[in-house]
Amino acid sequence: MPGPPFRVGEYPYFQGDLAALALQKVGITTPLEILSTQTWPRQVRELHDGHADLAPLPAVDPGLYAKFHVRRVDFPIRRGLLGVRQLVVRSDRVDEFARLPDLAALQRRYRLGYGTEWGDLPVMRQLGFRVATERTTALLYEGLRNGRIDFLSRGLNEAPSEVPRFTGPDQEFSLVPGVLLFYPLDDCYFVSHRRPELAARLLRGLRTALADGSYRQLFHQHFGESLAAVRDARVWRLDAYPRPPGLPLSDYDVLQRWMPRRAAAQLPQHA
Repeated sequence: MPGPPFRVGEYPYFQGDLAALALQKVGITTPLEILSTQTWPRQVRELHDGHADLAPLPAVDPGLYAKFHVRRVDFPIRRGLLGVRQLVVRSDRVDEFARLPDLAALQRRYRLGYGTEWGDLPVMRQLGFRVATERTTALLYEGLRNGRIDFLSRGLNEAPSEVPRFTGPDQEFSLVPGVLLFYPLDDCYFVSHRRPELAARLLRGLRTALADGSYRQLFHQHFGESLAAVRDARVWRLDAYPRPPGLPLSDYDVLQRWMPRRAAAQLPQHA
């Protein structure tokens, strides 16, 4: 399975741990090998070419992956945690962003840094964000450093390891306290067309882990502290962000099920 572009042992990797757990639930005990791979286009090509069996990829418009003939496992890996976004800014601008009154002010005044190849880039533009693009995460932080970009929107699962990794002696970055964005975004596992039987087994393993509590235990092991740290945040919802076809909003239940009550109360409950 393709993984992050850095050595996995240096950072927790929930996608790999969850895949191994789900496979164990259906009796697959073969060790899971994690490959270092940088971008989602490279990951999906690895699937298509048979160099990988499964990969965690953004669950966006299925047409994005159509030509690669991969199969999606219909289970948001982090139950929508990737759509719980923290604002990353230069440390000397934290107070400025913390005083913003609402989402409209953020969109009107500031430039959002976004990856050139991120699948929902057109969506963010349609939703009213002023977007400045870069090819890699490292270049996004460089744009933040030199002022070409005003802020980044990073997943709650990404920001805690990213911010210290890209902070340097000449410029510090910080998370804006008390503000979160939320929209239905997460990864799903995708399976190579060469291994069609694997999709059904993975889905069964994931549902078993969710039902027996082992998913919850693993989720809190990785993300419990991060969720607790934002328990009093304001949640700005992007209501017009399109839900991925075939995945009900009830599957994006991270804030309803695992977020402390005060923040979760700001979000609608979906049947």
